[in-house]
Amino acid sequence: MAQVAEDEKLTREASGTLARSKSGSQENIYLLSFGFNQDYSCFVCGTTAGFRVYTVSPVHEVRRREHTAAFERGSVALVAMLFKTNIFAMVTINHDDVSAGGLNKVQIWDEHKGKFVGELRSRNEVKGVALRRDIIVMVCEYAIYVYTCDQLKVILHLTTNANTRGLCCLAVASDPWILCCPGQSTGAVRVQVGQDDQSTHVFQAHKTALAALALTASGSLLATASEQGTVVKVFQTSDGQPLFRLRRSTRPASISCLTFRADDSFLAVASSSATVHIFKLDNSTAREGYEDNSAASPPLRPAPDPQLPSSSEPRAPIKRMASDIQKAVTTVASRAAAEYFNDLRSIAQFRIPDIDSNGQPSVDVRSKQSKIVGPQLSFHQNEPKLFVLHYSGVLYECSFQPDCDPSLGAQDCGFVCATTWFATRPDFKVQGECTEVTTVAGGAMDGDQEAEEWQLL
Repeated sequence: MAQVAEDEKLTREASGTLARSKSGSQENIYLLSFGFNQDYSCFVCGTTAGFRVYTVSPVHEVRRREHTAAFERGSVALVAMLFKTNIFAMVTINHDDVSAGGLNKVQIWDEHKGKFVGELRSRNEVKGVALRRDIIVMVCEYAIYVYTCDQLKVILHLTTNANTRGLCCLAVASDPWILCCPGQSTGAVRVQVGQDDQSTHVFQAHKTALAALALTASGSLLATASEQGTVVKVFQTSDGQPLFRLRRSTRPASISCLTFRADDSFLAVASSSATVHIFKLDNSTAREGYEDNSAASPPLRPAPDPQLPSSSEPRAPIKRMASDIQKAVTTVASRAAAEYFNDLRSIAQFRIPDIDSNGQPSVDVRSKQSKIVGPQLSFHQNEPKLFVLHYSGVLYECSFQPDCDPSLGAQDCGFVCATTWFATRPDFKVQGECTEVTTVAGGAMDGDQEAEEWQLL
């Protein structure tokens, strides 16, 4: 407890000596990144001054590392949290030395020790980072590197198509580990099963570039979305077999999050729009009326110039040509219409409050350098509820009826509550009771060793 008291003292001192501008006024703090941990019990955000950790239910800030010695004049562009352990992987920027190459490395922070304990370097800018208990994944625009957690040793190097979003997802409970990332061709997905497993394969998911990926905890199902953002697809990872085609909208949008519920029976979709969609993944409707033609269409080639008849020849060939063109157009249109009407619709929708039709909130706490495009989502672990983590600094909680009749159309989710968890004022903090969270040092499995009590502020 002496260490806890000392940590509290240091944090209070840091809060009292916040960075000040030349005029002496306190600088505002903005969001650079945010996301839930693997079991959705917590979420973490990177800010222009460091990082913060929160519990989800109840919403409470449990750790703030800003303007301390390790983050003095620095910001956290990307951050990922390993379950409820003391291990974080982050990309930091030193404001005093922009040439230090901070965006080209992932640093491992040990909250129990209060310092960085490891570093992964790259020649290129890091676009994303993902964690499991056994591996750490560093994502660059055209390459993905897989490291062991214990020795930070690279065990795999994968080449991808352009991946500016840093897309990569891990199945958090699979054995061996399963990783999904963009393939080497546009719209393709690579399913990597362990380091050398023969079941690793690549399949075509979309015609356009990928925008979002999500795996179930077991790794059996994969959800994908393209840059178009109108349709979400769900595949079997074992063979790339398409199971569901889900219609989000006819209007394009940037998909920011795909999230499965723990029982794999629901999928939530968030985007740059003001509406969040919840789809029911019923096995009775899987593959029903769904033929994935995303990669089946042959490439279009220039047709030979038609031989026009002379004025003395009959005009039947031209009529036949026109008839053939009309049939081809009708076939394509009919296929598109059938595909559209066979797409599964969401059973529930939640319209985020205080947001206009273009998805712009009345309050936006993102930094100008932030890559955040929309909210992050998580399902409640026990109840039919959804959490919506928004860059307005608010966490929304809504409820839905899982057994509603889909023929009646999408239901409106019930509003449960909204909690402001972030504001740009440096002294802002969520009010609530102090929480003790039992964590495992070093990211070890529960039961592997005696758990340490990590007193969170």
